[in-house]
Amino acid sequence: MKKLRYLFLLASALFSLAAQAQPALVKKNGTTHFEIDGKPFVMFTGELHNSTSTSESYMEEIGVWKQMKDAHFNTVIASCNWDMIEREPGKYDFTSVDHVIRNARAHGLKVVMIWFASWKNSTSTYAPGYVKRNPKKYPLVKNEAGQTLNILSTFGQETKNADKAAYVALMRHIRETDKDNTVIMMQVENEMGILSSKRDFSAAAEKAWKSQVPEDLMNYLKAHRGKLFPELEKVWAASGYKMKGTWEEVFGKSHQNTADWKEYPYYTEEIFQAYHYAKYVGEITAAGKAVHNIPMYVNNWLKQPGMGAPGGFPCGSPQPEVIDVWRAAAPAVDFIAPDIYIDEYEWVLSQFALSENPIFIPECRNDVAKALYAYGEYDALGFAPFGFDGPMGQPGAGGMTEAEYANLQKCYGLLSGMGTMLTDHYGSDTMRGFYVTAENPNPSIEMGDYVLKFSSTQRMQAFDYGQGAEQLAAEQAALDAQNRNNRQSAGLVIQTAPDEFYLVAINGMLRFAPKDKKTKGRVLVETLEEGTFKDGKWVPGRNLNGDEYHANINGVGALRIVVYQSAVEAFASQWED
Repeated sequence: MKKLRYLFLLASALFSLAAQAQPALVKKNGTTHFEIDGKPFVMFTGELHNSTSTSESYMEEIGVWKQMKDAHFNTVIASCNWDMIEREPGKYDFTSVDHVIRNARAHGLKVVMIWFASWKNSTSTYAPGYVKRNPKKYPLVKNEAGQTLNILSTFGQETKNADKAAYVALMRHIRETDKDNTVIMMQVENEMGILSSKRDFSAAAEKAWKSQVPEDLMNYLKAHRGKLFPELEKVWAASGYKMKGTWEEVFGKSHQNTADWKEYPYYTEEIFQAYHYAKYVGEITAAGKAVHNIPMYVNNWLKQPGMGAPGGFPCGSPQPEVIDVWRAAAPAVDFIAPDIYIDEYEWVLSQFALSENPIFIPECRNDVAKALYAYGEYDALGFAPFGFDGPMGQPGAGGMTEAEYANLQKCYGLLSGMGTMLTDHYGSDTMRGFYVTAENPNPSIEMGDYVLKFSSTQRMQAFDYGQGAEQLAAEQAALDAQNRNNRQSAGLVIQTAPDEFYLVAINGMLRFAPKDKKTKGRVLVETLEEGTFKDGKWVPGRNLNGDEYHANINGVGALRIVVYQSAVEAFASQWED
């Protein structure tokens, strides 16, 4: 009996360890953390071009693995294509997946894998040939004029079943061959939604449109009434919070109003289409998790200026305004993630952070400022510039200039060297982010007893100390050239003691003022150090003073700053700031 009990306890312990080893999203103090082997993990990553990972020899030829290691990546986002792994129904070839996992493991990298299947950028080019050639069995979307679009319909049951079977086979293969969890997360489909039509008008879609709103969605709305996305709450309230009815009876008859791209034209159509995409993708996700339970998310193609109503951007895409619809219809999906190529970066993050949706940016322009702001202000799970692997894998060819690559390399080097310092401050007011824009050139925040004021070093001016007009002009010309190159300006700041702060920034300057406006005197700097981080520890470089006694960072860098409240009310010299 004791022996049986011992075996049971041993099995339970082993099961517990195995469960702990699985990559997982963990909620702590209202903030979502990503953990691997029970330890916090922040993704410093980038997404490969769509076709790069289809060929092992190509990846070797362009030297992309070395490029990632040199830039301090800890993760790579790579694709797995349905049409490559299942050329014939039920016959799977995972060669294109295995080489990515094998080489990532060899270079000490983790993998986020994208399932390019029924949809990629709205269209269905990654479906296998046997699906593409049989639209009767695997139906396509029709627009309002009755024209067929190259988009698989969410109402194709056979399509969903085939996609699901392939995805389950993929997840089973990963579980069986990837014992050390090199693959840590899955993106299911890519930027789905209907372009060139405000919704699907196929016969099956029309029938669903005229039917009752499904009970699972209505039950979710009822359970979350008063906490829904504001526009969804608004249109449902306008119907008197109806619990039964057709889509237009419950959510109102839509109209097109494109005066402001941030409004919601054809919103009922968007809700309808989002529900059916979510049901389709949610079923696939749940089936994959039943085989290999790692975090899974969906991404989107953002609504943005110039795209007008749904159909201008992909209708049904997991946008913030339909996040409640996705949660109701696809509970297996862990979060929605924005692909950000628009200038309204702060607005996008604020929208996606609603309802405690964790921030992960799987595609973005290579902009270190955006990365720092996302990690500092939104506790981001990760940030990824898209297409960092330019032609021949050389920085400066294709998606990234040499200067941009150098900035990313230094930024990821600093952040990865911080160890758990980032995640220790996630969910806390002791870590914040700054992001400089034309609309907000001087962002400021409060931390402890201080107001921290951030601005860009792009506005650097040559200082006239009597060097003569010719020399002054030369110095200003050099600074102007630097200003033109320093287009990005942002930073994250961490407060580690009442008067101690660490700043990681690109092209930024930080100033301090007393939070209490009644306080006389000024906040002055006691200690100012350049430096870096290694294994979670600060490694000081130059101790700055004299002419360099300013908390300025040109390019990408880090500072340790100790300040104090001073009785000084006016500066005695032009050198003080």
